[in-house]
Amino acid sequence: MALTADQQALTDAITAVLARDAEIEAAWLAGSLGRGEGDAFSDVDVLILVADRSAAEVGLRYAADLSAIAEPALVNPLYGCRIVNVVTTDWRRFDLSFVEAGDLARYDSAKLQPLFNRGRRAPPSREPQPYRATAESVLPLINEFLRVAGLLPVAVGRQEWILALSGLEILRRLTVDLMLEENGVGPAERGGALRRNPFLTLEQRAALEGLAPAGADRDRLFVANQEIAAVFLPRARRLAERVGAQWPSVFEEATRRHLLAQVGLELP
Repeated sequence: MALTADQQALTDAITAVLARDAEIEAAWLAGSLGRGEGDAFSDVDVLILVADRSAAEVGLRYAADLSAIAEPALVNPLYGCRIVNVVTTDWRRFDLSFVEAGDLARYDSAKLQPLFNRGRRAPPSREPQPYRATAESVLPLINEFLRVAGLLPVAVGRQEWILALSGLEILRRLTVDLMLEENGVGPAERGGALRRNPFLTLEQRAALEGLAPAGADRDRLFVANQEIAAVFLPRARRLAERVGAQWPSVFEEATRRHLLAQVGLELP
C-alpha cells in the first residue's frame, strides 16, 4: 500500500537529511514499507550505506542529534550504534540502519525502495526462494516447548505466578513460530514482531484466539498450559513427520512424567 501522509513526511525528512550528508552514499526504504507490505501502523525503516566510513561511527553521530529529522522522545542505539531506533515526541517510529559496502550482500534489492544513491553500490537482486521448514528449524521449537512446559513445577513450588505467566507467554510464542513454519513463512519474511495475522491461516488464528485467558493462580495456569499444549503438540507431531524430523520421544515422556509427578498436571 502507499505510505500514509505521516509516513511519507517522515520518510521525506529522513531522506533530506541523509542526502545532505557527505558521509552517506545511499539510502533505501526498508522493512514492511520497503517491501510494499506495510500498513498505517508500520514504522519507517531506512537502510543507509555509509561512504567508506565506519557504520557505527556515523550511527553514533546520528544518535547524538536527530533534531534535523524530528524531535525524539526516545533514541535507542543498538548493535554498537549500527541501528538507531527512534520514537518521536508525537509517537512516530523510525529505524536507521547503517551499513558498509561489505554488508550489502545480506540484503535483497527487491525488498527495498531506493531513496537516493550517489554511487553505484547497491544490494544485489535475488531470485525469490520459497521457504521450507526443516528438521533443523522445527526440532528446536519442539524441544524448547517441552523444556519451558517442564519448568512449571518450579513456578508452582515457589508460587511464582507472575513468572509462570511469562513461561506461558513463551509457549504461546513458540506455538506461533511453529504455525509460521507450517505455513512456509521463513524468519526473513516474518517482519516485525507486531504483525502476525497476515502470515497465519484463519484456522490457526481461531485456535490461538480461542485459548482461555490465563490468570496468576494455579488453576487458571494449569488450564492455560493444557490448552496451549493441545494446540502445539499435535501440530508439532504432524510437522515433524512432514519434514522427516525424529520426534523427541524420550524428552516428551520425561516431561510428561515430571509434570504429573510434581504438580499433577497431565498434558493432553
